[in-house]
Amino acid sequence: MTNKNTVGRPSKLNYTTMIKLADALQHSASISDACRYAGISRDTYYRHRKNEPIFAEMMNTAIANQHKLMFSFLTT
Repeated sequence: MTNKNTVGRPSKLNYTTMIKLADALQHSASISDACRYAGISRDTYYRHRKNEPIFAEMMNTAIANQHKLMFSFLTT
């Protein structure tokens, strides 16, 4: 069992940042634009995508849903 190193700067990637990234990617933004919108670097995005399976799954789902039309039930 390995322990994560707790020394150093905390990660900028949290749940709010993941939601911002997924939202931007789902609205057909490029990865560069989505990272800029969420306030992280592309290196951070790709590092977490490689090492965090939940993050990778969430981003894959957002990218897969790019071209699907979303309807709101609140519109008239």
